[in-house]
Amino acid sequence: MFAHQSWWIRQAARKHADAIVWRGAALALMVNLLLFPRRFPPASRAIGRAYTRRFWHPRNAGECVDILIAILVWPAGVLFCALWFTRRNGAVVARRFGRSVLAQLADQARLAVTSGLLPPWYYIFELYRPGAMDRAHCYLTRGQTKYGAYRVLAEARGSSSPLGDKHAFAHYCAERQVDALPVLLATYDGAVTGAAGLPETDLFVKPVRGRGGRGAERWDYAGGGDYRRLDGWKLTGAALIDRLRDMSRRQPYLVQERAHNHPAMRDLSNGALNTIRIITCLDEQERPEIIAAVLRMAVGDNATVDNVHAGGLAASVDLMEGRLSPATDMGVDAKLGWIDRHPDTGASIAGRVLPMWSEVRDLVLTAQAAFGDWAVIGWDVAIMADRPRLVEGNSGPDIDLVQRPLRVPFGDARFGALLAFHLGRCEQAVRAPSGRSWAPASVPARYP
Repeated sequence: MFAHQSWWIRQAARKHADAIVWRGAALALMVNLLLFPRRFPPASRAIGRAYTRRFWHPRNAGECVDILIAILVWPAGVLFCALWFTRRNGAVVARRFGRSVLAQLADQARLAVTSGLLPPWYYIFELYRPGAMDRAHCYLTRGQTKYGAYRVLAEARGSSSPLGDKHAFAHYCAERQVDALPVLLATYDGAVTGAAGLPETDLFVKPVRGRGGRGAERWDYAGGGDYRRLDGWKLTGAALIDRLRDMSRRQPYLVQERAHNHPAMRDLSNGALNTIRIITCLDEQERPEIIAAVLRMAVGDNATVDNVHAGGLAASVDLMEGRLSPATDMGVDAKLGWIDRHPDTGASIAGRVLPMWSEVRDLVLTAQAAFGDWAVIGWDVAIMADRPRLVEGNSGPDIDLVQRPLRVPFGDARFGALLAFHLGRCEQAVRAPSGRSWAPASVPARYP
């Protein structure tokens, strides 16, 4: 019981800490949108206004406390972050780009005050490069999108198809003949649903409602009915199910057959599955459109997940040909920069063309149509030996890990324009005499 309560306390603390950070970033953004709106491109202004409205309409006492804490800690928090990240990166940036440490500190202070970009994003978006500060106001952040525009759109459109529940997502896709990785079994509150036992194959275990690869485990089949985790821990199939039943008393878990990379991509991996993060959005006529794509690659000791936030690499993908750019990490540590070859395998990255790219495009366009009650979705796609398949869909895709590999700020790009269009449409519906929220006629049946 104590472990169960402790887990929920940690989850709640993480959620509030994240909200406080982005509410703090919003303070300066809101002031500048009010006083100096022309600093921002039109789409960024519309997205920023949606964030501002969401910011100043807290839904409960917890959100009110988050706002108060954000206001109190903002000055000291910005100063601490600037000193921390400059200590970590200042010398490298000064040597490579000729931007002194003091100039970097001044840049970060200016960004925090004029645009709400906190110090880590100065390095993530490489705003220390010559001329880069001129476009700083065009970048969108997780706060403006995940905690602002996405939520406004989801509420206005009545979005409910199951992107946040990986188990329900797999069933929803199967019912609509959208090719996604199936679920073998799931555990809820100590009970097992699905298959009675585990197949003799490699497995992948993850929380039903997990984010960012947290809690995921890879169990390779070791023969004789046993499974071995990457750290060497071995369990029988029955013991592994018992462990999952116990873990599910804190949060539900699911089990899938472990997917393997297409043979043409195996040298771009340290053993983990490579996935392509593809962002799709409905266009002005409610038709699915692909906005951007990046290939994610695991490196080093993490052979379980390929998430960039977990230390992996990402390379942008040309949307027409499937050709890769040089790869990079999140950029909070400026040492790596951009590389043409995988650091573990030495395989070429830049210029590589992904296999089955046209099939990947068709898959995500079909999937976006099936989940048409969501205006924006971030898909994780695995290219396997026979075909590409969806791993999962994300209703609030982070765009940092896409803007950096593309080296394109989304606030004045196609993504920003479409986001602003849909937000404007929602505003018009709110002002309509009926007062009813707008939703497209093509919204699919809700998942029960």
